[in-house]
This record gives sequence, structure tokens and C-alpha cells, in this order.
Amino acid sequence: MGVFEEGRTDCVKELLKPAERVLKEGLDIGVESFSRRERLWLQIEENYDRYLDGECGEFLKDLDMHFRGKFEGALAILAWSFRQNGETYLPASRRYRDRELEALERVLRYNVFEIYSKEDIMKKIMHRDNNVLGLLREYYHGVDRWIDDALNDPSIKLPLRGFLKTKWDSYKSKINAAIAEATMRFDWFRDFLTMAGEETQAVERTYQRRLEAKEREMEELRRQMEDMRRNFEREKEELRRRLETAKEAEISRLIQEKEEMRRQFEEERQRLIEEISRMKDEEARRTLEAELDRMQREMMASIEAMEAEIRRKELELKEKEMELRKRELELKEKEDEVTRRIKEVMSLAGKVEKGSRFVRLDEARMLEMNFVGRIRSKFRDEVKLLGRTFKVESVEERKTFDKSAYAGKLSERDLKNVPDNRLVEVRLKEKKLLGKKEEITVKALFYGRSERYAEVGFDTDPLELADINALLVDARDEAKNGRIVLLVASPTGFERRIANYVNSGDFHRNFISENVSLALLDLESGELIYNPHDEYARAFEPMLRLERDEELLAKVKDFLEEKIIMRGYVRLEEALEHFAEEVVKRAFHELSKEKGYITKFVEGVGYVLVKEGFL
Repeated sequence: MGVFEEGRTDCVKELLKPAERVLKEGLDIGVESFSRRERLWLQIEENYDRYLDGECGEFLKDLDMHFRGKFEGALAILAWSFRQNGETYLPASRRYRDRELEALERVLRYNVFEIYSKEDIMKKIMHRDNNVLGLLREYYHGVDRWIDDALNDPSIKLPLRGFLKTKWDSYKSKINAAIAEATMRFDWFRDFLTMAGEETQAVERTYQRRLEAKEREMEELRRQMEDMRRNFEREKEELRRRLETAKEAEISRLIQEKEEMRRQFEEERQRLIEEISRMKDEEARRTLEAELDRMQREMMASIEAMEAEIRRKELELKEKEMELRKRELELKEKEDEVTRRIKEVMSLAGKVEKGSRFVRLDEARMLEMNFVGRIRSKFRDEVKLLGRTFKVESVEERKTFDKSAYAGKLSERDLKNVPDNRLVEVRLKEKKLLGKKEEITVKALFYGRSERYAEVGFDTDPLELADINALLVDARDEAKNGRIVLLVASPTGFERRIANYVNSGDFHRNFISENVSLALLDLESGELIYNPHDEYARAFEPMLRLERDEELLAKVKDFLEEKIIMRGYVRLEEALEHFAEEVVKRAFHELSKEKGYITKFVEGVGYVLVKEGFL
């Protein structure tokens, strides 16, 4: 940068804003709250560092000293305010020594000459204004020399001395002009200035005592004002805290407490006004009245804001109450409609098993894949059956349902979710050295109504006896050279008369003689149906039995029964908010057997478990 180039003054002007604010208030900054003065200190200190780091560029020496003087002057005034108020603020006490703050105070005591013209000063002298006369005599008796000594003291920071010199020079020109003219115009003025010895000292002592008494009186009133502010803020925060969690019934009480807070503040303010009005020092009285007025405006603004918060909270609670009542009414109407629909279906259908299940498309597909995967895993190289060892000769898997008719009607994803009704066919041959080796063909079939899943997306009916009969006829026709064990897994279970038929003696005699064994697995409930006299079917039970979490199942049952006791039914969706669908449906089926409850799919309501006789 060249010798005559300067930095960016607009940048410095922005950094100086907090310092200019302090310089504008001068020693009056002491009436501001500690927290506000602390924030100003931190802002000015940070901005000063940014200036010294060259953020705004480089300036000529005189201009640089002028800017630094403003930063130092503002920080020194804040340091003086902390000391004057008896406040401990270590950054300030470490930065400035007592002599620096004394020099600052002595100079700025003459700041009255910033606002008075020479004519104003003449009027003050003519009316024998004690404040102005005291300053002039103090100046005449050596303050000027003391300040000049301080300005030459190298222990005082150079930028601060620059700031004080600028201020003092501006005061001195007015003071010297005023003293010269007053000496010529007023005969008594020279004697007043030259008054010395004990009389001067007595006047000074009297003046000092009055000054100290005034400061003590002002400090006491300020302390009372601050106590009033703190009490007000504490009550306001307590009121706001309670407002956050208030119910509608509590709002009127909070309004009364807010009015009581306003009344107490007004009473305390009136008491302080009376005390301030009794002060003899007019300037101090005006200062405190201004501070009290400012405090009143702030507190009234806080009360108005609190009133707005209370009104907003009151409106919010009323809206919530209306919304809650509306939702309760809607839920009641919805619940009544659900109850009506269930009663209607139950009165028409009674205990008919059609519609007693509810399995969606994706669930059926998942049940199919799990079943097929479990069967394949059970048949590896060899298996133990009936106390003998059988070698797995082959395992074949194929689809038994043709989905091509639905291609183009369903999305690719939905088409893939339609069950294939897969058949896993396993050929087993007995392992032994001598004698005829028995051969067994295992046909493990997942059997669901795939056309329903494709067309409506779910199925609600158990498999019927006719479905099983058709499968048995096919199995019997294939049973030529060995036994066929037919394992049928249904996602919607089986109607009750199938179990009665399979458990009958006729079934056992007919199909044992035909070399066909049958085992039926309800994939939702886990129920396994086979003739207890058929040793082949019984041998496959361990391979088909589904795992159960008895503790969780008991918990689900308790939940369902609690709902049924309350209103006579429970919807699947309610339980699914807390438990997995697989275990909830299993609990539905077990409770229907244990308690005589009825499972039903109700259009517009969903899958429900209903207490018998619910009408």
C-alpha cells in the first residue's frame, strides 16, 4: 500500500458503532444494566481486535490514532462504570489501572461544556450555578495541570491519552473564554476563583459531601428500582412457565395474577416517584425519573406481550378443545358404524365359516415362500422316519397355478405377489442292505385361491372339504408303487368339518389302504390336522410344526380379551398398532377355539374377533 493510501472508512465506521454508542452516553452509561454493558464491552473488544488485525486496511498515523482512541475511550468508560457501580468484571479491571480511570473521570466531568455555548456558560455563571462554578474553580486551581500531567504519563495507554486530549482541548477553549469574559463582566467572579485556604477547602468538602450523599441517595433508589425489576421479571417468567402447560380452566386465574402483577408494579412505582420527588438535586431527580419512566415502558411492554400470550393460549386451548370434541364425535360415529356393521354381518351369517379369515396378497406370497423354503430345508441327503433312515432320491419344485391369464391386468409387482401354489415333490427310498426297500413320495403343496388374490387382493374363506377331496383323488390315482404323503399348507386354514373327516375311522381305513397319508397345516394359526392313527402322517409332524413364542402369544391374547370385554369385539388394525400381524392372527384363531369367539371379515370394517352372541 502506498504512503498516501488509506483503508476503508466505511468498514471502520461499522466497527465503531458499539463504541460510538458508549461515547455518546459517556459516564451516564453506568445506569445501564450490567448484562447490557458486558455485551457492549465484548462487542467493542472484538471489533477493536478486528481493526488492529487490519480488517479495514491501513490508515495514516493520525487517523489511525483517532480511531484507536475511540475504541480505548469507550472501553475505559465501561471499565469506569463497572468500578463506579461496585461490580466485579475482570476483563475491565485487568485492562485499566486506577490512574487511567481517574484521568477519564476528571476529563469527562467537564462534558457539560459539550452542550453549552459560551453564552449558556455566561448565564450559568450569572445565576451562580453551583455545578458550573465548581468546575470552573476546580479548573482554575489546578485540574488543568493535573490532566496535562496525565496526558504526558507514559503509563497511560497512548490511544487513551489521544482520546482524552481531544476531549480536554475542546473543553479548555470554552472554559478559558468563559473565565476571561466572566472576570470582566462580574466583579465577584475573580474573588470566587481565587478563594483559597480553609474556606476553599471547606467549600470543597461541603461540595464533596453533598456529591457523595447525592450519589448514595441515587444508588439506593436505583437499587430499589432494580429490585422492583427483578421481582417483576421473576413473576413474569413464572407466569409464562405456567402458561405453557395451562389448561383452559386455569386461564382466568392466570389473567387475575397478571393484573395483580400490574397492580403491584404500579404501587411500587408510585412509591419510588414520591421518594424521587423529595430529592433536592434537580438534575439527579430528572435522571432517576427518566430511568424510572424507561423501566415503566419496558415493563408495560412486557405485560402487554404477556396479555397477548395469554389470549393466544386461551384461543389455542379453545381450538384444541373444539377439535378434540369433534374428533371424539367422529370416533363415536365411526365406532357406532363399526358396531352396527358387525352386528348386521353376525345376524346374517351366524357362525358360517365363510369370511372368517383375512389374508392379503403379499402375506399369502410370503407364507408360500416360507413354507417351500422350510420343506426344502428338511429334506437334504437323508431323513429319519418311523425309526428308519430314508435317502432323499430327488427334490423337485413346480408351480401348479398358471398366472398368465392375469398378465397385463396386474402390475408386474402384483403379478409376482400372486401365489404360484407351489408343489415340492420329494422321493424317499429306505436305506437297508437286505429286503425290499420302501419308497415314499412326499407331496408338499401350498394351496390358496390364487385367482382371488389376483382379482381382489385378499381371501377371507378357509379351504373347503371339496378342495381337499380333489387333492386326495389326484394323490390316490398317483399312488402305485409306494406310499404318497400329501402335505397341504393353507394360508386361510380349513373349515371345521375337514378336521372331523380326517380324524374319522373311515378316512383312516380308506386312505391307509390306498397308500395315501394326509397332513394339513394352517399357516396362520399353526394348527396341524392329521389322523392320529396314521403313523406316516404323524411322522411328519416335527417337520411341519410352526415355532411359537408362548409368552408373546399370551400377551397378545390378554390385549385382545381386554378389548372384547369392553365392547364385544376387537379389530385386527387395533392390535397391529402394538404387535406383529402373524402373532395377532394366531391369537385370533386360538381364542376362537379356547373361548368360542368368532373370526370374521366385515366389509368396510376389516378383520375382527367377535364375542359369541354379539348382537
